[in-house]
Amino acid sequence: MISTPAVKTAIRSTNASLSKSAIRSITTTAQPATPKDGQQKRGMATVQDAPPVQRKRGLEDQDRIFQNLYGHHGADLKSAQKYGDWHKTKEIILKGHDWIISEIKASGLRGRGGAGFPSGMKWSFMNPKGWENDTKPRYLVVNADEGEPGTCKDREIMRKDPHKLIEGCLVAGRAMNVSSRSLNGCYG
Repeated sequence: MISTPAVKTAIRSTNASLSKSAIRSITTTAQPATPKDGQQKRGMATVQDAPPVQRKRGLEDQDRIFQNLYGHHGADLKSAQKYGDWHKTKEIILKGHDWIISEIKASGLRGRGGAGFPSGMKWSFMNPKGWENDTKPRYLVVNADEGEPGTCKDREIMRKDPHKLIEGCLVAGRAMNVSSRSLNGCYG
């Protein structure tokens, strides 16, 4: 009979040269030492002892941001409104840039680029002290370049869920106080 400390010592001494199945067989055959009071001590947990872990995979459909990437619904305004686009957008814009930026910071939203930089922080850089006195125009640029191999997400968002992009541009533009001349395309 091998005690639990002996198993640990045997495993350490092999420098991981044992296969996983060999380690499992050692640990399952190991019996814990019986204490003086007659009760069994709990031994080491093994893979076989653990119940299977049930993990929920992915998001529920109603929790997805882009709900029409497969084109099951129309890309028109009425279809977009059914899925929550343009809901209280005017109220959000009227709350002002400080409120929008603080909400984005609190949400933890990050950019979808490689660095994942916090969006709220990036947007706040556009409004330094005295920004109101700057007469230069401010622009919002949407980068939908898919030059990297295997990158095909942006075109599907623009084709099948365009209202999310336009609404997002409008809110981001308000947060960064983009010049109204540059948003004329959004207002129509």
